[in-house]
Amino acid sequence: MYLDRIKHYLEIKDMNTPFFLFVGDDKYSSVRNDLSGLDLLFLNMSDFCTTNDKVPNFDAFLERLKTVDVNVHEKKIAVFGVGEYLALCGKNETAREISRLKDHNIGNARVILVLRGITYQSEELQKDPRFDKRRFFVVNKAVCELSFTLADSDIGLSGIEEFKALLVKLENGFCGNMIINTAVNIDNALFPVRKISNAYDGIQYTLKNFNLPRSCGNDEQWADLLKELSQNDNSIDKVFDNNGIATNTETELSKSLYGNEYKDWLVFIMLKSNVNQLNNSYLRFAFEKTNSFDELKTNILNAIIEIPHTNKWFAEFYEERKTLLEKFAESDVAAFIINNRQNNLESIYKLTDTTKVEKEEIIKWIAKNGYVRQIDKIYPSLAAYAKNYVFKSAVLDDLLTDYFERYKKQKITNTLEKGFIEKVEELAKNSRVYNRLPSRSEILDNLDNKNESFLCWVDALGVEYLAFIEELAKKRGLSISIKIARAELPTITSINRRFYDTWQTENKIKIEELDETKHKETGGYSYIKENLPIHLVKELDIISNVMDRAATELALRKYKSFLIVSDHGASRLAILLNKKEKYETDTKGEHSGRCCKMFTPYDLPYAAEENGFLVLADYGRFSGSRAANVEVHGGASLEEVVVPIIELKLKNDNIRVKLIDEIVTVDFRTGTEITLFFNAPIDDVSIIINKKRYSGIEIDDQHFKVKLPDTKRAGEYDVEVYSSDNLIGTVRIKAQGKSGKINDSFDNLFGG
Repeated sequence: MYLDRIKHYLEIKDMNTPFFLFVGDDKYSSVRNDLSGLDLLFLNMSDFCTTNDKVPNFDAFLERLKTVDVNVHEKKIAVFGVGEYLALCGKNETAREISRLKDHNIGNARVILVLRGITYQSEELQKDPRFDKRRFFVVNKAVCELSFTLADSDIGLSGIEEFKALLVKLENGFCGNMIINTAVNIDNALFPVRKISNAYDGIQYTLKNFNLPRSCGNDEQWADLLKELSQNDNSIDKVFDNNGIATNTETELSKSLYGNEYKDWLVFIMLKSNVNQLNNSYLRFAFEKTNSFDELKTNILNAIIEIPHTNKWFAEFYEERKTLLEKFAESDVAAFIINNRQNNLESIYKLTDTTKVEKEEIIKWIAKNGYVRQIDKIYPSLAAYAKNYVFKSAVLDDLLTDYFERYKKQKITNTLEKGFIEKVEELAKNSRVYNRLPSRSEILDNLDNKNESFLCWVDALGVEYLAFIEELAKKRGLSISIKIARAELPTITSINRRFYDTWQTENKIKIEELDETKHKETGGYSYIKENLPIHLVKELDIISNVMDRAATELALRKYKSFLIVSDHGASRLAILLNKKEKYETDTKGEHSGRCCKMFTPYDLPYAAEENGFLVLADYGRFSGSRAANVEVHGGASLEEVVVPIIELKLKNDNIRVKLIDEIVTVDFRTGTEITLFFNAPIDDVSIIINKKRYSGIEIDDQHFKVKLPDTKRAGEYDVEVYSSDNLIGTVRIKAQGKSGKINDSFDNLFGG
């Protein structure tokens, strides 16, 4: 229909004003093509721009229309670009210039104004009764959805540079959004205009689904990314690929957290952009809280603080965060520890054993608040240390088992129990029970194949660590055999090193680090500076390193056995009690006052005379001694005197144990007994039940009988089965009373 209307306008004789053809985006190109078949001369508004970045001279344009009538070859023209130009100028400018065009006298010429972007003006024009349907037509509602993005030249977006070029493109039928860079003020434009004044806005324009906040980077980083995008077809995935960053991996993160390079930031952007695809759910949680690369490290560390340990996601978050922490610097974790203290009751559950500072914080917390069962997961090494070790010294097993369970508890919690101190003083005054133990030399002299063994002397290794060492041996696939011996008094190295000096081969080493940690300045700990037992962290690490060495040497088949032997133990509780004796001898107290050269007379009920020394068996210390660090030795308390001799070998993991009779009968007078079967020959069998060890009686090399005189109550019992000190397995005994019931009311009258 619009062609018919235009043809009628071209032929009409009494019309001396332009024809207004309002057109939209959808028909613009077809209209232009149709008009080209009507023998019209095309005139563009852009031709009237005096320079590349100036608006057209509208007065010159109007003057040009006046000349159409006198030019034989230009009596019929179609003008493009007028509507878009006026719409860019704004409503007021549009109204003024359209009004001028409406009444502009073009004589006998014919001028068709192809107008886009100002369709609303058709209604305004029709308010003039002279402006009838002979003078305009609206093609298909003439909907225009042009929009413009105004970008500074230094941002780096590729697009139309200046205003004249913009008009040329519009005149040729461009639709959609156009990037422009112009000094022309288009603040009043009728089209949507988005201003891009920085690289971040440029990236949001370039990547339609890019929704990261601007705070995720600084201006320089966004500018570098925008530049790379323009060089890589506006594909962020290509940018990642060119920088060697896979879009679906989290492995780059740990090293990128400590980098300041553009690539490190790109890793952050990649992960932040793909946060829903991250495998680590805790990392997703931390990223969702993070709107800046600088915040990420802190949020990974601290986000766990706000999650209660009772939350259903906590266990998963905890483990996933722990894997992330392995690459973190100790100083960063230290900052987390300070923040984590805000909720004292919750703080322990957020700590891990990944770093030294965390492990020390765990011990500080326990010393102040007590032991919690979750330590098994939080700090497994500490839990293994704290675990009860059931001795089998044959003569002192019950005493030693109870003594060191209580000793370790007090050491960890940094407390003293009155009853325990009384027990120490009782042992010191009335008996030297440790003399019932064999000497170190007696045990070592009876060992077989010493020429095929390696001797590792760990200075100051007491029996308090046996449960921990046993657990380490199990994890490293080592067979372990533990013998308990006594040191000579006083418990100082010079008196107790003969075993090492007389070792007949060069296969030996002395490790002094544990001893130095306990009572030398080089160990790095001081009771004056820190009175909580954080030195235990280093002690456990030292022992772990020794066990690693043993496992390596044995795996390489260098030796058949690896012996760990100690000269003496040490006492933490003597430091805590801080009991000063009244004597300050001429010879001065040695080893923090636990012993001194013999003098007379003296009034010391807890002292023993040995090798020319007075040795204190309680927790007293002679005056005048040098200040203690964190533990002492030289005295005659059980933790100083009782020492282990540990033999490690490669373990046969194929041995299994089974109960011959799963259900047994208990008697309240005699208890019960069980029979065990092993799938391979074995020796030195024992079991542990209710913190007590019972030795097996060999029936043959695969069957052992174990009497349990203390198990007098019906019920179910989990029993640990050992060969030497190696845990073979666990079996469950179902004990029934004579009535044949597992829960017999008569049997329940008696303990077991």
